[in-house]
Amino acid sequence: MIKNKFRLNSFFVVILILISYNVQAQSQEKIELIVLLNEFEEDYSVNFNYLYEDFVNTEVIRPSRTNSLVEALDFISYQFPLEFTFISGSSISVNYNKTVYCLSFFNARTSKSIPGVEVIYDNQTIGYSNPMGRIFIDESINAIELQFAHPNYYDTGVKSSIQNIDSCKTLYLFPEIELDEVLIKEYLTKGISLNPDNSLEIIPQEFGVLPGLINADVLHSLQYVPGIVNTDETIAQINVRGGTHDQNLVLWNGSRMYQTGHFFGMISAINPLINHEIKVIKNGSSAFYNEGVSSVIDISSRKHSQEYNHKLQLDFLSANASAFLELNRKSNLQVALRRSLTDVWESPTYNGFTDKVFQNTEIQDLLQDNNNRITTQQELKFFDVSLQYDYEFDSGDQLNVDVLAIQNELTFDEVLETTQEQKRNDFKQRNFLANLNYKTDWSDKHSSSIAFNASFYELEAFNQSVLSSQELLQTNQVVDLKFSFRDSFQLSDRFYLNNGYQFSEVGVRNNNEVTSPEVILRAKDVLRTHSGVSELTYTSKDEKLRARVGVRANYYDGFDEVRWEPRFNFSYQANRYWRWNLLGEIKNQTLTQVIDQQQDFLGVEKRRWILADEENFPIINNQQIEAGFNFNKKGWLLQGSLYHKIVEGISSGSQGFQNQLEFLQINGDYEVTGVEVLVQKRIDNFNFWANFSVMDNTYDFNNFNPQQFANNFEITQSSAFGTSYTTDELKLSLGGRYFAGRPTTEIDSENPILTPETNPRLNFLSPNESNLEDYLQINFTATYQFQLSNSSIKTGFSILNLFNSNNLTQQFFRLADSNTSVENVRIKSLELTPNAFISIQF
Repeated sequence: MIKNKFRLNSFFVVILILISYNVQAQSQEKIELIVLLNEFEEDYSVNFNYLYEDFVNTEVIRPSRTNSLVEALDFISYQFPLEFTFISGSSISVNYNKTVYCLSFFNARTSKSIPGVEVIYDNQTIGYSNPMGRIFIDESINAIELQFAHPNYYDTGVKSSIQNIDSCKTLYLFPEIELDEVLIKEYLTKGISLNPDNSLEIIPQEFGVLPGLINADVLHSLQYVPGIVNTDETIAQINVRGGTHDQNLVLWNGSRMYQTGHFFGMISAINPLINHEIKVIKNGSSAFYNEGVSSVIDISSRKHSQEYNHKLQLDFLSANASAFLELNRKSNLQVALRRSLTDVWESPTYNGFTDKVFQNTEIQDLLQDNNNRITTQQELKFFDVSLQYDYEFDSGDQLNVDVLAIQNELTFDEVLETTQEQKRNDFKQRNFLANLNYKTDWSDKHSSSIAFNASFYELEAFNQSVLSSQELLQTNQVVDLKFSFRDSFQLSDRFYLNNGYQFSEVGVRNNNEVTSPEVILRAKDVLRTHSGVSELTYTSKDEKLRARVGVRANYYDGFDEVRWEPRFNFSYQANRYWRWNLLGEIKNQTLTQVIDQQQDFLGVEKRRWILADEENFPIINNQQIEAGFNFNKKGWLLQGSLYHKIVEGISSGSQGFQNQLEFLQINGDYEVTGVEVLVQKRIDNFNFWANFSVMDNTYDFNNFNPQQFANNFEITQSSAFGTSYTTDELKLSLGGRYFAGRPTTEIDSENPILTPETNPRLNFLSPNESNLEDYLQINFTATYQFQLSNSSIKTGFSILNLFNSNNLTQQFFRLADSNTSVENVRIKSLELTPNAFISIQF
């Protein structure tokens, strides 16, 4: 079913691109002026008198064929300074207009012409650039005194002498890609910036280097940000301020990602060669964001610069390629593809990752079961492909079409050595995302945009054993469709008003099909949500105070319920060095991930998405407030935040319990109070940084005793630290993470099993009263770049867990198969794991 949807949507996008390209080709058809005049002579029975050498190789945009002759000539005059004089009814003289000179505007980054540039002289608008980016100015006007304005570009201020009209003076304008002032340019490393609203902006293509990362892996880089921890070392479990991973809203060009990683979370599913930027928001988010009660990770591929158009990369896990193609002056296409090498080469990185992710899974259990002499043969593959198409109309309107497909596949065969009987088990995880966005500028102060987003997700596992005839098929599917409208208006120099409407329809299907005995369980839920959004931003005249206040109203169709979500974000620059922040938000979330059984989906991906039903699974509500500061002086950066967060309506099934709450379905809350601090110092080519976080994170379950106890994701203290050395060619980084062990539940060692004869069960002590040992991991990365004339070669290596520290990331107890003894399962961290790469850019 999902495969068909993949094909259908891929077909739809391709057709849409071809239609757009065809429309563009018709509306932007260029023709030589002399050829066009010859056509006019035949069509309108006229004669044109001109000097051939004056117009040879001169091109213009063809007028509409429905125009009259006068309208067609006016259209040509708008593009080029020509005078058409009717000597008689059928004889027309063609000459240059010698009283004007020409200006031509181009995008400084893409070299595309810019229509609609406002030209201002003596505080008055004298005209706008035409579809070819040109404007013709009376020779009496002093070009040095001209000013230029465009809502999407800014002038570099560079002026030079005006050329002859037959070679327009070229002026380059830069796109306004930094609408928000950047507060800190290098936060932890080059390519990560801190904005005044306390959000982080990450541009992977400008990345420096972080310990253990050979690529600009944006999701893995978050582990070094204060308040963000991944205790199991995978991006499949990013915990922001004590929340679960499903409480993070991860968007790719407006479409929600339900699968964020390859290799079961060991690497990001976002291709590092794609030009994109990422915004990370832990609090005070815009009211235009829905869901995500813990954080927003907004990935956009729209705003970027491109130094090289083609890139190839090979590392110990995958082969990677990307290409940026300028189809013509108005459109471009960016394509990227990554494919794993894991099915053809078991590299040291592959071996290290498989040892980590297959712990406490059916695969490892079979390998450790020697009584039945079962062996396994496994094969893991992953790939991702993205297509991004941009088109700019003559009016300046913009059309964006984006497609992203992600897939993981695992197959392993069980082989009974005594009979050589063999049975295959399959695991597949797919996510297909699509975005269609259209933006128009009504004026330099007013713009609107509409967007259609779709995300299709499927998780499927087929499980069978050589020791029985039973077969199990499990599926989890999500269909997420969204329509958005946004209108932005500049009320004054200080105030901006943004209003919008969003409609979303989310359907979730969960199936379990068992044979021998035959049991079929199927569940499907659909939820439609209508949302109205209004948001006001303010910047004081001295730009010291910045404020954003917004409200979102969600109407949940299935529950006939309205929930209001106010948000605010205040930032004040007290002086040159100090900035203070006050942030707050209320959010709701209807989607969550739960675990039914620890061995679901072969144990490698236990979580399935479900929709709120306001009975067993209520809508999750978050209330958070935060105060913070930033200090920046002479290479020193000091940042701090104090926050308080309450999340209500969580399900015990979403928290990953493996104690006395594992098989209970109860709802509760958790409350977090925390402090985050970052210290950073730059000295020449060296950068030193360290962050420290403390939190108190407590569950509250009314229907359980004890009612309050430590959250599974309470990390009482966590820190990350590192140093890097960076030049244009060489980049080195050494650093790591240290945090307190996560909570765990012990059993009564003297009486571990209750009622062993009738109903054996573990005798747990109070939940989460103990903690694992502290975690420490040191990582290293080195890269070197060779710059060639028209290309560059980059190579390097990384080592995760440089000192091969033996850390525990999880511990729990379970009854052995006989139900007469207790097994202590200890999940270990990644061992020393190297990786290396080489990339070519041209």
